[in-house]
Amino acid sequence: MQAAAAAVRGFTADLYRTLASSRAGGNVVCAPYSVGLALAMTRAGAGATTADEMDTVLHAPYPRPSALDSGFNTVDQTLTGRYQDGDGIKQPRLTTANALWTRLDLVLRPGFRDTLAGYYGAAPHPVDFRGAPEVARQEINAWVSDRTNAKIPELLKSGVVSADTSLMLTNTTYLRAAWKYPFTVTATAAGPFTRDDGTVVDVPVMRGPFDRMGYLEGDGWRAVDVPYSGDGLAMAIVMPTRDDLAAVEAKLDATWLGALLTGFRTTDVQLRLPRWTFRLPVELRAALGSLGMPTAFTSQADFTAMSTEPALRIDDVAHETFIAVDEKGTEAAAASAVIIRPPSIPQGPQFFVNRPFLYVVHDRLTGVPLFLGRVHDPLVTGPA
Repeated sequence: MQAAAAAVRGFTADLYRTLASSRAGGNVVCAPYSVGLALAMTRAGAGATTADEMDTVLHAPYPRPSALDSGFNTVDQTLTGRYQDGDGIKQPRLTTANALWTRLDLVLRPGFRDTLAGYYGAAPHPVDFRGAPEVARQEINAWVSDRTNAKIPELLKSGVVSADTSLMLTNTTYLRAAWKYPFTVTATAAGPFTRDDGTVVDVPVMRGPFDRMGYLEGDGWRAVDVPYSGDGLAMAIVMPTRDDLAAVEAKLDATWLGALLTGFRTTDVQLRLPRWTFRLPVELRAALGSLGMPTAFTSQADFTAMSTEPALRIDDVAHETFIAVDEKGTEAAAASAVIIRPPSIPQGPQFFVNRPFLYVVHDRLTGVPLFLGRVHDPLVTGPA
């Protein structure tokens, strides 16, 4: 559990930094946990240099690859076992799903098929990629939409699936959670929010709650951990105290993220938080290549442990994340696809979120981050 949670934190930090640097000055949201599950399933069919690079990018624990598969299984079973039956109000609802989509005549190696079924619950779904790629795309998108409460209705855009698509591995992650201390809707009012370029916009600011929650200060930043009902999940919000958000993001690595998520101390916090909704679809081929796994996307890729079919490679990794934060709580969804071809106010710190900030939706017990993002402008709802 601990090794797998550390691996998720390491991959989360790496992928977020890469995405954030490519979207300077813009909002970001991603779910590296979802991407990691899809890549771990793909890694089960990799060999040689391809496998080594994927292990490095995923921060895979030793012994490799068995510890990666068993670790993800343990983390996912722990989280979904605790939250999959939640109603989203009294207890958070967190669900994940994995699937393997194969060309009708593709022969899978038994070991690969057994690993995906045993550790990831992903059974093969034969689809007619070759004869009806658009029908296959719509079927996969419908599967994703059904498992994300329609928040990710079209993970695979038109043209992504083609007649030469051989295999696809998908993950969905869905969260609905009410705040432990809901904000009072009638108290929400317009307030100033200063962006990093110095411009000021009026945004809807939620006021309260004036209750006990996690608080932490570090070098150039401070953070509050806002609990969801049930106390198991929380949203950590990090705001710079000097410089801009980029200075805080520069510190973000596995060690920093682990210290953040385990370092909170409970106190009374006066919280003001913008309301926001944001969606970000991204293609991760370039990002993952720059992180250290370029071979998987080339003709030199080795996925011989996956299938008897020669020369399989990853064409791209599609990822989309949605998050909505309001007075009641948070709804967030993510999907990933690896596409293979050929009241009275007590004394306490005030935490008025009125400038760009980071946020991490995480599990308190395991320290596993589920969704990570930044808000430069709460009024922006999607990529420009």
